[in-house]
Amino acid sequence: MGNKFMLEVVTPDRAFFKGETDMVILRTTEGDIGILYDHEPLVAPLRTGSMRVRLDDQSYRWAACSSGFMTVSEEKTTVIVDSAEWVDEIDIDRAIEAKKRAEERIHEGREKGVDVMRARLALERAINRIKLREVRK
Repeated sequence: MGNKFMLEVVTPDRAFFKGETDMVILRTTEGDIGILYDHEPLVAPLRTGSMRVRLDDQSYRWAACSSGFMTVSEEKTTVIVDSAEWVDEIDIDRAIEAKKRAEERIHEGREKGVDVMRARLALERAINRIKLREVRK
């Protein structure tokens, strides 16, 4: 394992992760990016997707993350997202229900006063959670 850096992941609800790692991989609006020790300073917007944190044994711990942004500085990498949950925390039944609700709201459309953009974002989050849970059980 290479040199480590401090990684902090926060959501409005909790400090999701705070610790050292030698690599984190996140989905930005431009594609996936890997952050290693001594990465150049950076601010980047994040898309809904996965986050992979490399552990001491070289395996990865996977999480589903919603949109947000990250900053990389000399001191640490900070990830701020609307929501994050480790794959083993994902309640698949709840995610499937969220997907169904979002699809129904999109189908109802604006004529019923539905915020379609918000429903599409909810659908994107639910699909991401389902995919990650199925692939990374």
